[in-house]
Amino acid sequence: MLTVPSFFFGLLGLSVGSFGNVLIHRIHTGESIGGRSHCPHCGKLIRWFDLIPLVSFLFLRGKCRHCKKRISAQYPLVELGSAGLFLLALALTPDDPWIALLQAIALESLFLGAVYDALHEQLPDLFTWPIIVVGAILLVFRGDILSSIGGALTPLVWFGGQWLLSRGKLVGTGDIFLASALGWWLGFKGSLILLFMSYISGAVIILLLLATRVLSLRQKRIPFGPFLAIGGLAGLLGIGEQLIWFVR
Repeated sequence: MLTVPSFFFGLLGLSVGSFGNVLIHRIHTGESIGGRSHCPHCGKLIRWFDLIPLVSFLFLRGKCRHCKKRISAQYPLVELGSAGLFLLALALTPDDPWIALLQAIALESLFLGAVYDALHEQLPDLFTWPIIVVGAILLVFRGDILSSIGGALTPLVWFGGQWLLSRGKLVGTGDIFLASALGWWLGFKGSLILLFMSYISGAVIILLLLATRVLSLRQKRIPFGPFLAIGGLAGLLGIGEQLIWFVR
């Protein structure tokens, strides 16, 4: 059943996802965030009626109005994914839309960071800071400062140790910062789920990609941000909690 809050959250998610696409593109190219949108192929300015999330992509059949070149499927997929995450946040706390909105912001930041890392093998801090801020605000409601500190330190020590031992070859500083931010948001138990599920999902997905020859054994670097995103979502939902039964 469609409710007013779910309609609002879904529409907001689509809009935020549309802006997220702009961030992903312009951070990579170094363009100003405040400039008007333009086609990455022909450079023509895009009018407002061609910027309606999802609708414009479908109406234009995935092509630029001017040069007729293909618009990347990333754009509608990010918009749909963002809408789904906003609706998920609302479903988790339907009685408190403000908490749901905070959770949605953190999930969206995590999602955009994972997409950026998958595309460009880099995790900009811009996508991690909102998670830290949301974690700090939610801490006021939870009141469990020790859990938040423990959650932040656990992945920091784990990944930081790998970074020191490998001199930065096994893990990047962006991964460390994101994992620690997620632990701060999710708490100590959530950080353990994060670690378990990020490695498990990473192993499964990489094996599948190798089996389908999407990846090669010669691949030197695989972005870990998407797996941290899966682990972070699992930590929020409590998926895989049975794997850390030893923590009471």
